[in-house]
Amino acid sequence: MRRVQWRGACAAPLLAAALVALAASPSWARGPDGFTTHRVEEGQTLPSIAATYLRSPKQWPLLQKLNRIQDPNKIAVGTMLQIPARLMKPAAINARVEFVRGSTTAISAAAAADTAAPRRKPAKGALGVPAPASAIAEPLAIGNTLVEGAQIKVPEDGYLLLRLADGSIVRILAGSDVELKRLRRRGAASDSFESIIDVRGGKVESEVSKQPKGRVFEIHAPGAVASVRGTHFDVAVGLDGRTGTSVSEGTVAVQARKPARGASRNTTITAGQGVLVDGNGKFGERRALPAAPDLTALPAEYQDADQLVFDLGESEASTRHEVRIARDNTFREVLRDGMFAGRAVKFVALDDGDYMLGIRSVDADGLAGAEARRSIRVHAHPVPPLYQSPAPDARVTSEAAQLVCSEVAGTEVHLQVSSRADFSQPEVDQPGLSRCRLGLATLPLGDYYWRVASVQTPGPGHGPFAAPQRFSLIATPKVGTLDVADAGDAPTLNWSAVAGHSFHGQIAKDEAFRQIVLEADLKAPRWTINGVERGAYYVRLRARDASGAEGPYSPPRLLRIGGVVRTSTGGGVFSGDGEPLARP
Repeated sequence: MRRVQWRGACAAPLLAAALVALAASPSWARGPDGFTTHRVEEGQTLPSIAATYLRSPKQWPLLQKLNRIQDPNKIAVGTMLQIPARLMKPAAINARVEFVRGSTTAISAAAAADTAAPRRKPAKGALGVPAPASAIAEPLAIGNTLVEGAQIKVPEDGYLLLRLADGSIVRILAGSDVELKRLRRRGAASDSFESIIDVRGGKVESEVSKQPKGRVFEIHAPGAVASVRGTHFDVAVGLDGRTGTSVSEGTVAVQARKPARGASRNTTITAGQGVLVDGNGKFGERRALPAAPDLTALPAEYQDADQLVFDLGESEASTRHEVRIARDNTFREVLRDGMFAGRAVKFVALDDGDYMLGIRSVDADGLAGAEARRSIRVHAHPVPPLYQSPAPDARVTSEAAQLVCSEVAGTEVHLQVSSRADFSQPEVDQPGLSRCRLGLATLPLGDYYWRVASVQTPGPGHGPFAAPQRFSLIATPKVGTLDVADAGDAPTLNWSAVAGHSFHGQIAKDEAFRQIVLEADLKAPRWTINGVERGAYYVRLRARDASGAEGPYSPPRLLRIGGVVRTSTGGGVFSGDGEPLARP
């Protein structure tokens, strides 16, 4: 490539002619004699232009000198710049955002370069040029493209999936700080790439496409560099500076960036292995990664509208787990992910649908093992009604018992009653109740389960059943034939009853029992009434079995307290208005 040098006064006319000739060209074009030309656009500075074109963005002063730019941060829009080809980096490639969750952001290389540009000291008496604003982190969306130098921040609730030009997949997990340090084609070969990703904190998972010889894919971390050609692996950087590398497929070469004196400089790990490198560049022993957890006992369907809960079982109680849920088994769109200690895993619920669950066991140093996967379904809508009565495991009398629940607005209720917990043969199956209320007088005595679901049409259709509740139908406790022994001012009531029953009695002045004058709980079917003024009253009783279930009150019966005058035959003597005459 011939080098062009601009010398003395003759350079200006030549440069001016070149600018006129290229006035109608696009923002950049290949110029003669090993130069590329670039038309300056609004907001561009020499540092940002250098970050786009040059192998080393720090070489922007060469562009300033060559193009005779007075202020590198204030260039007139439309100015044509010449960029020597010898300084330019190989053809840059893009990384495409295929999925993003949370407020994940990126700062472009150009914006970062602008903030690092030096400020020119103004001449005496001249106004200073304002410093450019700090680089602004822009939110990422699906379809965005990122170029070399982009600085990425993934928040604690975030997740980012990038696809590189060669088809490799890079997943950047929650709480990560990453820079796309290099994204280039190598030389003129269109199928040879160089990808270097700098992980400053957090975790990056990579699925590297198999590439021809010469392809470079590296993950840089503070303590180590992981180099691969076609593999699945992840690199995690801890708060203490340790770098952990785990391999699930293929082979990874790990090199300490600043190895301690006399320590190993590199090692190779294969599928099922992991290694730690501390902040001082010291390697730990290569180790086998934890085995994949057993997910066969997990339910296939989840019906809670508020949260997803997975119980991994007692065998996993002392282990940490890395858990993620995606739309399908490619795990391109990860909707939930996190780290959990112990057997219990809880996430905010997902919309109804089919998903893929992936769980990896994590050892004490944070190295994750093989992933176990299981298909799951979320079916939580419309939400089921809420049970109101009877209470769980209640004993209710068949004559008065009702099943009652609160309906969900805009839905009908599907109610089932079964003597079997699996509802394989329900005794009652009511699929279209407008009100959630059902009497049980026709059911035989015994133990039952009931459950309810909401049905919304048009709409989601049949929702999940609520967890079944158990109840028992029992015989109604009753008070038998009532006899009154006339004892004057303290009459005694006797009645027939079932052994073991207790009773509750009431005496009132009115037949509706609005004016109750005496109540008593009785352990035996006998009640001697004391302390009530003479007069006519009404009495009623109800029975209660040993479980506390109560029957209905007996019909009200007239009761007179105080002796009456009787004839020689035992009959009562009545006044002219029909009232019995009380004894003095």
